Formats: sequence, C-alpha cells, structure tokens
Amino acid sequence: MAALEKIRKRAVLLTVVIGVALLAFILGDLINSGQAFFGDGNTIVKVGDEKIDAMEFQKRYEEISAQYQNSGNQITDGAVLQKNVIEGMISEKLLDKELEEVGIYVTDAELTEAMTGNNASQDMVRYAQQMGFENPAQLYDFLFNPAKYGVAEQQIAEAKANWLRLEQDMVRVLKQSKLQALLVGAIQANELDKKALFEENAVTSQVAYVKADYSSLKDEDYQVSDAELNAEYAKKKGMFKLAEEQRMGHVIAVDVVPSAEDLAASKALIDTSMVVLRSAAGVDGIRNNSELVIEEGTMRLNDIRDAQMKEFIGAAKVGDVSEPKFVSNVYTIAKLNGKKLEVDSVNINMVTVQGDKKAQDSILNALNSGKAFAEVVDNKTVGGEENVWQVLMNVADSVKTKILNAGTGYFSLTSGDQMAYLVKVNSKVAPKNMYDVAFITHKVIPSTKTVNDLRDNLQAFINENNTSELLESKAVAAGYQPMPVVVNSTTPQINGIANTRKAVQWLFGAEKGSVSPIFDKDNKDKMVVVALDGVYDGEYMPASDSQVKSMLVQIAMNSKKGDALVEKYNGKANDLEGYAKLMESKVDTAFVTYGQPFVPGLGMGENAFVASVVSAKENELNGVVKGNNAVYVYKVIKHERTQRTPGQEVERQFSTTRGNSAVLQNADAILRKATEVENNMIKFF
Repeated sequence: MAALEKIRKRAVLLTVVIGVALLAFILGDLINSGQAFFGDGNTIVKVGDEKIDAMEFQKRYEEISAQYQNSGNQITDGAVLQKNVIEGMISEKLLDKELEEVGIYVTDAELTEAMTGNNASQDMVRYAQQMGFENPAQLYDFLFNPAKYGVAEQQIAEAKANWLRLEQDMVRVLKQSKLQALLVGAIQANELDKKALFEENAVTSQVAYVKADYSSLKDEDYQVSDAELNAEYAKKKGMFKLAEEQRMGHVIAVDVVPSAEDLAASKALIDTSMVVLRSAAGVDGIRNNSELVIEEGTMRLNDIRDAQMKEFIGAAKVGDVSEPKFVSNVYTIAKLNGKKLEVDSVNINMVTVQGDKKAQDSILNALNSGKAFAEVVDNKTVGGEENVWQVLMNVADSVKTKILNAGTGYFSLTSGDQMAYLVKVNSKVAPKNMYDVAFITHKVIPSTKTVNDLRDNLQAFINENNTSELLESKAVAAGYQPMPVVVNSTTPQINGIANTRKAVQWLFGAEKGSVSPIFDKDNKDKMVVVALDGVYDGEYMPASDSQVKSMLVQIAMNSKKGDALVEKYNGKANDLEGYAKLMESKVDTAFVTYGQPFVPGLGMGENAFVASVVSAKENELNGVVKGNNAVYVYKVIKHERTQRTPGQEVERQFSTTRGNSAVLQNADAILRKATEVENNMIKFF
C-alpha cells in the first residue's frame, strides 16, 4: 500500500517521463525513416531553397530514357543517365532562380511566336514536319482541337504532353537568350582591358636554348623527407580542395571470360559445323543448333564491310565455305549459297493513296493521263516522292517482279480497301552480280562452371584478405590487379566500369578498412570487389593520400633536382654550345610570348622560363633557369613586336577568356559556386 501511495504522489512526474520517452521514440523513428513527416524524406537534391523530389526526378528520368530508346540509342548504364538527368535538373533550378531574380520573363505573345508564329523556331518547324504537318501551327491545331479532325483525346494525349514539355523548354530558351543579350551588353572590354590583353601577346621572342631534363637524374638520389613533403603541401594545398566528401579505396575487377575448356568446346563445335556445311547444300544441316546464329540474305560485294569475307565471296564458287574467322571470342563463317546477275536498284516515283478503290483508280488514271505529280499529291490523302532510288535486294520476289517488269506508266504495286501504293519506274541500273550468302556466327561464352570457378576463387581470396590493407598488398600475388578508387556520392561508375553504382553506394555505407562482397549481378562481364581505405570529409584532401603524396613527391623531387642542376651547371660555360656539351644536349629554338601557356619543345607550365625570357635582353646568355621539368640556358635572338594595333580580335579574345562569352560558358559553375547544392542521390539510387 505504501508503494502504491508513492506512485500516486508521483503520477504527474511519471506521466512526464513516459511522455518524453514516447516522444523520443517517435522522433527517433521519424529521423531514422528519413524525416518523411517533415517532407524531406523524398528530397533527392536541395538547390538553395528549392527541392527536387524523387517523383519529379523519376518522371524526368523515364521521359529522357524513353527519348534515348526511341532515337535508337542504347542505355549501357542507367546510373550514368541518372547522373546526367539530375545534373540537368540542378542546372535548370539554378538558372530559373537567377532568371527570376534578374526579372527576366517571357510573354504569351513571345512564346506563341516562337512556337507557332511565322518566325517559329526551326526546331519547332522540323518537329512539326516529322509529325507529318507543314508547320507548327497546324500541329498545334491538331493537338488542341482533335475533335475537329475526328481524333479522340486519348489518341493524342502523349503527343500533347510532349508539346507542353516543348513549351516549357522554349520558355527557358527564350529566357536564356535574353540573359545572354543582357550579359553581352554588360560585360565589355574597356580600353585598359584591351591594352593589357594585347600587351600579353604583342611581343614574340625567338629563343635559342639548351636544357637538362630532371629525368636525367636518378630519383633515389633525391628522396623527399616528410618535412619537405609537408612544406610542399602547404604551398599547393589549394589544388586539393574538396567540394564534397570523397571515399578512397581500391577495386579488383575480374573479367568474366571463357576458360581454355570453353574455347576448346567451341572449337569442336565449329569443326563439326564446318564438316556439315561443306558436305550439304545450304545451311539446313546446322539450322537447329541454338548455339549458332545464321543470317541469310542477298547482297552485293560492296555491301560486305569485312575485307576478308568480301575477298572470299568475290572468289568463291556456289557451295564454298570460308575458313572460320575468330575475333573477340566470336567465330564467323560465310557460305555462298547462290550467285546471279540481277538489277539491284531502280529509280521510281511512289504515291501513297488513302481511300477506297474508286479513289485509288481515280488517282492512278489522273497520273497516267499526264497530270503533274505536284498537282496530284496534296500531302493529306495523297502523298509521295519523285525520283527515289529503291534497292531491290531482299525485297519480296512478287514485288520485285512487278517492278522489274513494269512498263512506262504508273501501276498499283499493292492495294487494299483503304490504301494503295502506286509506282512508276523511271530507270533501272545495269544488272550486276548478286550473292546469296549465309553468315554463321558463334559467340564463345563462359560456361556455368567457368563463372562459378572465377567467383569461388575471388570469394576465397577476399575471405582470407578481408581488410583493405590485405586486399591491396596480397592481390597481385594472387593474380588480381588492385586499382585505386576515388569516388564521391554522385559518381555513377567506379573507374569507368559499367553498372557499378551499387559498389559506390557500398563505399558510402562502409567502415574504413572493410572489403565489399562481390558485385556481379548488374554487370555480367565483370566481378567487382571494392575496399574502403579512407574517408575524406574535410576541406582538403590530406597529404597522406597516395595520389596527393605521389604528386607532391614528384614536385618536391623535381625542385631538388633543379637546385642540384643549377649548382652543377651555373657559370660553367660561356655559350650555348658549351652548355650543350656539358648537359649532353643540343641547341634548340622556340618562339615565346608572355601569354603563352604551352611552349613547343618545353611543354606546359614553364612559367619561370617564359617570364625570364620576356624581360631578357637580346643576344645575352641567360641561365641557368630552374623550371618545372628541366633547367634552361638560353639566349634571346630577337624580340619582335607586332605591327598590328588592338582591334576586334582583342575584344573577341577578351570575350572568350574573361568577358561575356566566358561567363556564359561557365554560367553553371558560377551559379553552383554561389548556391548551396545538397545532393542526396546516394540514398536513393
């Protein structure tokens, strides 16, 4: 009873404690579930205050993916396309915000003129013609007044939606055009700009020089200490600034290729197939073998692209079989099944008639009575083309016979209840040799046993070497090649290996030193394992990073070599020939200007040499000058100042290097630098 009384007295306190615990549980669950309650759970990217959610992204991705497929392009890695799509959407958000802040807008009248007006965009004109209309205005009328043409709304829904997307794109294009005009007027070179830019390239110096490359000295004689490395890092730190978190590691990519046993089995199959092909007419003897792909057709020699096969077909007798050609694990065999002399192409007029038999006969009679082609074709119910070259190879024999036996007038090539194709043969080429050829191909693929063995061996290796340090140090001895990896959260592929986005995601969820499972489900050609060596989430990549360290060591080592060579050669000769003898080099020449980043013969970035040349007097020996890759001794033969005066070329150069064109070209990078972009793609894809 005493205990119950104590509980009653503390009821309020207990309520508060339980309430706080429940609230903490609920909040924790919300946070762990991606803060969906607060609306950020579906946000893929935040661009300033703007958001791109998963549904918006997915819709855009599906649209662009469909466009790729409709245009015949193959998407080899969806992650690459995903990155391109999201980067495009980020750029749109950045630009739209900038346009809004600047106050640039597009009126309805401007949009209408660009889409359907007399001066409509050429892109819109081409699009309308591709859709079968003379101009965009006709297409617009068809899409937004379908009842007028007896068409149901659902039949044109997709095309209408595409038009609305084109309108959005056109609004952005028009705004960008206005922004460009604004920038062109705002960023112009003044007289001081033009003079400075002109002077950078006004004087060309012809130089005779000799050099001693740093590669002539042994690296082991110029080792770099930690203190020297850190000093170089302090000077070059800006080169290693991080825009976002980086994950560093190593990757092992095992090619899934046929084994020796697989190759031997395929060779046996080909040998057997060759016996069958040579012993019987045609290819029916091997037709039921699912491991062989047979393509048969009639062709001319010029249609055969492979030089070896072309030579064989040209010289072969009917029934001959080529020797197997083996390239990239694919066998190719050709068999000549027939040879004939035939007309391969004709020049024709073709007319398409939409309508019943009566309408078809009316058009046919009109054409054959002498009525002009242009008068008959109205591009509505009657369409067509004149003087079209039609290749007859692989055309159905019944159609080919009609064309080859045609007279001088139009005739009905094919005719149905509501459609007919009328043809007139204008001319025929001379008959030529036609070849009936069968190409037989067989691709050698890894067997199930081969794939399992590769996987088992790799799994055994990572089981035994289950840290990043062991994976890197033991891989070569085990027959694997570990390659360094640097990725950020938006990297679509590891080292250009297709379909490795899941391995990137693994790196961003892994602990330092761990080794991944084998990734081989998305890429059938490779088995991939990654190990996480380090996480760089600071402002700069550290000097301890292997690639950073390698770069710094080379820079510091070259500097020490330069000091040694300067001390070795300085003042030891009186002319270039003397220095050439000492340096075991030769006297060479170059032309140098102050604004020149690359000097032929010297390379990129020899700024100390270029600066020294500009201020040197003619015919005086100069050196030894310490460069980035060598030391130099030189003599200026002549400084020649251009006779031209600053003109339009300077203004163009200013525009492209630091003026309006440069700003426009780098607009996206400028806007991204000024706006915080938070990309959470790694959590979704």
